[in-house]
Amino acid sequence: MTLTILIWAVASVFIIHDFEEIIVMEGWLKRNEKDILKVLPKRFHNYFIRVFPRHTAGFALAVLVEYIGILLTIILAMGGAAKHWTLIGILSVVSILFIHSFTHICQAIILRRYTPGVATAVILLIPFCLYFYQFALVIEAIDWPMIWISIPVGVILVVFFNQVGLIWGKRLETYL
Repeated sequence: MTLTILIWAVASVFIIHDFEEIIVMEGWLKRNEKDILKVLPKRFHNYFIRVFPRHTAGFALAVLVEYIGILLTIILAMGGAAKHWTLIGILSVVSILFIHSFTHICQAIILRRYTPGVATAVILLIPFCLYFYQFALVIEAIDWPMIWISIPVGVILVVFFNQVGLIWGKRLETYL
């Protein structure tokens, strides 16, 4: 395994995880939206209804926007010859995927049922992210301060790409 292969694997792991979500999201939402609104704080109801795509095409567009963001981050990391500053971007993606995995687990626990993405979060994302951290730490491509910096950077990146994707996905649904 090389760091280059591992960095490119981030895109594959992300898309496999999101394929699970894309494939089941529309039907799952139809069956579970009332229960989601019961556990979701009321102040988020309007946002959820207004912004979250309900159809596969809209949700897939949202995922595509996030995927493009990840690919740009990978290209920057590769273009920077995996230097310290360029690794922060890809490390941010890995850190957010790792944290995101636990949101899937929490959703499944709160709703007491399968939620889209929980299977690949447990089987794929968590082990991959732990391996990425371990491998990159051992070869000294990253260090713990970089991991801690990657978390707020990742939050900023994910909020931007996620919100743009969700808004575009919801707009697409008006044409369907």
